[in-house]
Amino acid sequence: MLTLKEFGVITRSGIDRVVKPIFIFTVDGGPDENPRYQEVIRVAIHHFLRYDFDALFIATNAPGRSAFNRVERKMVPLSKELTGLILPHNHYGSHLNERGITIDAYLKKKNFKFAGVTLAEIWLQIIVDKFATVAEYIEPTESELFEENLLSMDQKWCDVHFRTSQYLTQIVKCMDNMCCLKQRSSYFSVVTGRFLPPPLPITQTSVGLKMPERTIGVTSHHFPFIVLKY
Repeated sequence: MLTLKEFGVITRSGIDRVVKPIFIFTVDGGPDENPRYQEVIRVAIHHFLRYDFDALFIATNAPGRSAFNRVERKMVPLSKELTGLILPHNHYGSHLNERGITIDAYLKKKNFKFAGVTLAEIWLQIIVDKFATVAEYIEPTESELFEENLLSMDQKWCDVHFRTSQYLTQIVKCMDNMCCLKQRSSYFSVVTGRFLPPPLPITQTSVGLKMPERTIGVTSHHFPFIVLKY
């Protein structure tokens, strides 16, 4: 996404069009995208290092909250265009034997590519909220995410720059200029503790704001929120 000109308006800024210093991903909580999973974290660290982010966040919704997942909502017009579409598994010939077992790996990949290219051609015609859809079949051999290409750091580095929880993973620069490049944003003047704090329920009492004890009900407490104006 960071290399596509169609996304340049939202991913880059300044005269030199560098990648913006803070990235926030909202993803599905499935096994291929869950922010707590090790492979997702490894790729996130790779992007954090490669693009010199001040902070990178990967967030997901709680179970049962898919209706509020922007990714899920944007899938609807894509799925609608596939109504009635049949993608034959044997466009170039069957790669399966009579028991449904793959016997020709090359032919299998060729048939799979046909399906991928067909989907891309269909989705390229779709306009969603006045924005064009960008779709392209990527050859597996051309992916940048091969393990040997991923930038990585050791556990000591992760202890300083990385935090994760049930629904949010955070990677944030430290203040040591011998470790991280100079900060590119004012994020650290707003979040002085570097990492976003967990949501804490509070209530107003006669002696000020209080958090509830674990053993006390929290029906009278509310989660605070911050309104940011640009």
